[in-house]
Amino acid sequence: MNQADALLQIVAMAKLGGALPPEEAMCMLASLIDKLDKHSASYETDVAALVKVGATIWNLSSGSDGAHDPAWVPPFLRH
Repeated sequence: MNQADALLQIVAMAKLGGALPPEEAMCMLASLIDKLDKHSASYETDVAALVKVGATIWNLSSGSDGAHDPAWVPPFLRH
């Protein structure tokens, strides 16, 4: 899928209500990062890009102070 098609599909999914809650989206990104091939030549670049997307989701969903909330724990680590 090329970039233009990907962007169109993202917008269409958002309009249809297909977006995930921010915490689920971040967990999905973490899962994708975990599944990347660590021996790939693009591994570091791919991880950096996905982490930036996660940081953007976090900032958009929690405001400027949300990224600094020391009480936040990923949902899969909560007891």
